[in-house]
Order: sequence, then C-alpha cells, then structure tokens
Amino acid sequence: MTARTRIGAALAAAALLAAGCGGDDAPAPAEEGADGLVPLTVADTAGAPLYFLTYGDQEGFFEDAGLDLEITASTGGATVIPQLVGGDLDVAGSNVVSVLIGAGEGLPLRMVAGGTSTSEEVEQDFSALMVRADSPAADIGDLAGQRVAVNSLRNINDIVLGSMLEEAGLSFDSVEFVELPFPDMAAAVQQGDVAAAMLIEPFLTIAEQQGMRIIGRPYSDLKPGLQIGTYVMSERFVADNPDAVTAFQEGVLATADAIREDPDGFRAALPEIGDVDPALAEQVRINLWRGGTDRESLELIQDLMVRYQLLEEPVDLDEVVVG
Repeated sequence: MTARTRIGAALAAAALLAAGCGGDDAPAPAEEGADGLVPLTVADTAGAPLYFLTYGDQEGFFEDAGLDLEITASTGGATVIPQLVGGDLDVAGSNVVSVLIGAGEGLPLRMVAGGTSTSEEVEQDFSALMVRADSPAADIGDLAGQRVAVNSLRNINDIVLGSMLEEAGLSFDSVEFVELPFPDMAAAVQQGDVAAAMLIEPFLTIAEQQGMRIIGRPYSDLKPGLQIGTYVMSERFVADNPDAVTAFQEGVLATADAIREDPDGFRAALPEIGDVDPALAEQVRINLWRGGTDRESLELIQDLMVRYQLLEEPVDLDEVVVG
C-alpha cells in the first residue's frame, strides 16, 4: 500500500467513524475537573507547531482561559483526523489541505483557530526545500523525475510544491513525493535516498548546519504570510462545548500575541519545551501565528486543490470555519 493510499484509507476510516457517531453514543459535553479547568486532549505536529502550543500552555494562557491541555505530538496531515472523529482527541492541529480534503469528503470537521503561518519576510520562512551541498539542483525545476521528501502526502506540500513546479514549467507529477518524518529527512537527503526535502524548523537550521542548501521557499513563494496550519474540532464537539471552543480560541490568540510581541521569550523557552540546543534556539526562524483564520489563504489554497484534483469542488468555508 502506498503512503498516498494510506492517507486515503485513514480518511475513509474517519468517515466510517463519523457515520457511526451521534445520537446516544455521541460524546458528552466537556466538564470541569476538580481544579475548575476543562480538560482538552490536543495533538499537534512535531516541531514548530507543537512548540507553539506547548509554550502557550507553559505560559498559562490556556489555564487563564479555563482549560487544562493534554498535549501530544503527531506527524501532522490527515493522520490525526481519525483520532479526532473517533473521539480520542478534542482538538487536532493539522494543515489546512488535509482538513479541507476531509471536509470535502463529508467529515464533520470545524476549523476553530489559525495554526502556523509562514513569515511575511521570505528569508524568515520557517520552511524550505533543501538539497545536499553537492547537489547540481539550483531550483525545483532541476528535480524532475526525482524523489522529494515531505512529512505527509495529500497535504499543504502538494499545493505549494505543485505551484512551484508549474512556475518552473513542469507538471504536478514531475517529482515523486516520499513520506518521511521531519527528523529523518536530512539524513535521507545526505544518503541519497531522496534528492530534496521539505523541512521545517528546527530541522531546517540543523540541515543548514550540516551543509545542506536551500533551493526554494515554497510557502512564502505562494503567498507571504500563508496560513498553513489550523486547529480542528469535530462539529459535534463544537456544538456541545461552545465555551470550551471560545476558551481554546482565547488561549491560541494570547499565545500568538505573546510570541509576536516577545519572540526572544519564545526562543528562550525552546530548549525546555522542544529539547532544542540553546545555540540552535537563537538561530531558528520563528513562525508567524495570528490566532485567527486567514480566509484569503484558505481561498487561495482551495482554488489550487481543485486544480490539482485534491478537491472536486471548494467546500463552504462559512460552514467549516468557526469564529
């Protein structure tokens, strides 16, 4: 079974779970614990997205909003959606493409807050397409027929890399996307298993220190400040827990504001919350977080998803986006 097929199978399983939920079997509304806080189970993508959520929790922004978060790491993409639909998670941090694919297939998903966005400054983009130091590739146009590592298939990488390929005069399927976890990508490039990799921080800066080269900035090339990540809840959870939804949105916004106003404070926390070497923490590029959802980014991405046949037609963003 290919990785692309596995992602499709994961979404199909989620659809079956969604069909089986509801009525008397639906989860009960979230209730306060003995400490007066509402517990929420959350999973977010390893790396910068997870650091954001952990930082906000450590700084007390979610507790101030009345929440007690249980945070775990994920590989991102569609992998967390079956857990969310099945009730194992209250909130899933994913990328907007995987969520829109799920919503387009009828899954009861609701975007409740904005996740990671790329910087408005291209050189500060927290992600990059990278190759080995001795690679002859100068840009994505030189990768035709080769393998490129991405953290998950049928996600935001398909869109931004597909757009770059078209700009270079190539077709969407000119390269073969290979699914690898972010921590394994640099080694795969160095060993020649893949020709290039789509890396995020802190793995990007680590790869630079190993001599790897940046040949493109797919996120910011598509749109500076492009929203890539989103926080998702199930439709039923949103309906049953409006106060918890609002509280989570408040915690995300407070965390985003804090990092924007004091990026050095966030850097200083990275060695503890992300097991990041202090010297590396001083160099990594900091993501942009807004807190809210950027509709312009979603509309741009949806148009490309339809073009690349990841969606048959755009979903109703007024229905999918909450707040």
